[in-house]
Amino acid sequence: MNTALRVESVSKQYRMYDHPGDRLKEMLTRGLWKRHREFWALQDISFEIEAGTTTGIIGPNGSGKSTLLQIITGTLEPTHGNVWHEGRIATLLELGAGFNPEFTGLENIFMNAALIGFSRSETESLIPEIERFAEIGPFIHQPVKTYSSGMYVRLAFSIAISANPRILIIDEALAVGDAVFQHRCTRRLREMQESGVTIFFVSHDPGAVRALCSRAILLNTGRIESDGKPADVLNHYQKLIMAREHDYDQAAAAPDEADADTFADQEAAAPHYTFRHGDGSAEVLRVELLDAAQRRIEMVESGEPVCVRMRVRFRADVEDPVCGFLIRNRHGIHLYGTNTELQQVELGTVRRGEVVEVTFAFDCRLAPDSYSIAVAAHSPDAVSFDWLDGALFFQVMSAERMDGVANLNATVTTRRLGVSRAKASVNLSHV
Repeated sequence: MNTALRVESVSKQYRMYDHPGDRLKEMLTRGLWKRHREFWALQDISFEIEAGTTTGIIGPNGSGKSTLLQIITGTLEPTHGNVWHEGRIATLLELGAGFNPEFTGLENIFMNAALIGFSRSETESLIPEIERFAEIGPFIHQPVKTYSSGMYVRLAFSIAISANPRILIIDEALAVGDAVFQHRCTRRLREMQESGVTIFFVSHDPGAVRALCSRAILLNTGRIESDGKPADVLNHYQKLIMAREHDYDQAAAAPDEADADTFADQEAAAPHYTFRHGDGSAEVLRVELLDAAQRRIEMVESGEPVCVRMRVRFRADVEDPVCGFLIRNRHGIHLYGTNTELQQVELGTVRRGEVVEVTFAFDCRLAPDSYSIAVAAHSPDAVSFDWLDGALFFQVMSAERMDGVANLNATVTTRRLGVSRAKASVNLSHV
């Protein structure tokens, strides 16, 4: 397959000054008096994109994603390296990029089209299609500084797709539009994919990357950390995010460590949590979300068989302890929970020092979203031994669109019943 885009050893350096006057001092001494610090936003980035494919760029904030797209589109010069592409590029960068806020929507259409290389007559022929897709009505004749963020995106996306590009580059802009517009954009992107357009976009939405892309690239601190199948790269990304969240929680909890050691002899690989309580009669040693092959995962395909496995060490003799888990969505709403008691599994007498492993297997029929898992060990009368909120975080994805919080795996059938006779007779009476 032909190469549509090639990035060769691209790096981008910025000079950071502590005070505005330091830049002038450095200029006056012709660089002999160095007053800046070097910051490399990108370091030695190289890859090739095949024509007609869709590639997603993901990564934490500040990883260099937008800088890379600006270099590819030519709005920013790299410090080192080169970019080559085949055919016309249409871009949809950060909100409002390429728009003059004082111009009307119509004037911005002509300005952007001219920058792409269209003549005035060519642009005039495209305006009806742009107006129809953008659906901003009479606001197209108003200055864009009066637009909402959604109207900005509608107009910008409409201009980009109407240019019939060979390469379309999008920088997270579609997340601003409403649900109806996002669905319309996704449908149009699929049409462009089928017509052979090469699409390259940044998104923080794992579901969009999984559904639209055949390849994903993970950027972190200006370097490529992973490049390959979207499922593998997204799992890597989720682990990276969870590690950063853990570091943040550890830093926030540092001042209270002396008072918070309820469980004095925790293992070195203690589980993560956002809140923990209990009388210490038992201790949760490990919590894992596993796929059917018993591999630890952070990204789950909706409907996929998974299991939550917890390992608990008891610090006292306990009669019929109960172990369970609870799933919450990102709004904190309880979606599903169960435990050994509800499942009619009795553990009997557990002795001090004994370790018990409990595994809950289920099909993850949740809608695409972010979720957390809480786990607990407690007595039959609900006295908490050890309760961990936020012990696990995971993301559910699906190529199929759905609303709500659950995936009920519905199927649909239709049949045509013909023309209603009553209606037909009424129509004939008026002939």
